Amino acid sequence: MKKLLGILLMISVLFGGCSSLTTKHKRLAGREYILVQENSIPNVLIGFDEHNFYGFSGLNNYFGRYERKGNKIKLEKLGSTLMAGPDKVMKMESEYLEKLDNVQSVRVEDDILIFTLKDGSTLSYKENKKSQKH
Repeated sequence: MKKLLGILLMISVLFGGCSSLTTKHKRLAGREYILVQENSIPNVLIGFDEHNFYGFSGLNNYFGRYERKGNKIKLEKLGSTLMAGPDKVMKMESEYLEKLDNVQSVRVEDDILIFTLKDGSTLSYKENKKSQKH
């Protein structure tokens, strides 16, 4: 009986560990997230396909490719449309896109996506459940 309880305990620990690992390395493809940073432009969005990312940065749409290995991620070949707007929004948008160029790692906690930048700062997003693709 003690042997059976020991085996059950080991199995629960193993599967418990796996579920937390799955949460931290949640698939990005088919999901979209809305930026929730203080003092940010409203409705800033980032979404992911299998190898590409896309989004809205305040005035313009942006896009590029990403490569993810565990919690490391690289966003590359960033391009965007070239719409103009108020100087303040254009400056904030430019700063946001520059931050995307400096993303080094990613983690997902529940429905929150967190990018960590080269300088240690972060960008936080909340999953947009309405747009989830399966």
